[in-house]
Amino acid sequence: MIDKKLEENIKNTKRFLEFWSKFQELYRIVISGSPSLKDKEEDFTSTRTLVNTRFQELMDSLGVSHGERLKRAIPIYEILSIENLYNMSDEKLKKIEDHWTDSYIFLSSILDRFQKKKKRIEDYSKVMFVTKSFLRRMKLV
Repeated sequence: MIDKKLEENIKNTKRFLEFWSKFQELYRIVISGSPSLKDKEEDFTSTRTLVNTRFQELMDSLGVSHGERLKRAIPIYEILSIENLYNMSDEKLKKIEDHWTDSYIFLSSILDRFQKKKKRIEDYSKVMFVTKSFLRRMKLV
């Protein structure tokens, strides 16, 4: 038994996690502080808009309510609200690092929940197949 919506949710969540990782790489490049990377901040800003759109699309496809997003995805929204990457205080940089960690925990928990559900469905399907096979052999079905 294959749950196509569940498979799609797993695929979309994995794809967003990959995209989020690349976005974090860009962030790290920009905050490295090299003056020649000023144009990378513009890349970060434009990519941030795209990431925000993809995040909203992911949450919509997963059926996460707006209220739940605001409660559970605060770290992601904090990162997506960064305006200026240069001249940030050490305290602010540390806070952003914590947000990155929390965002991965949030996204990974979503993916983990879907994968566990998929495993339960697969296990249930195997049990049903074995049961039906057994009953057929016993000529009860």
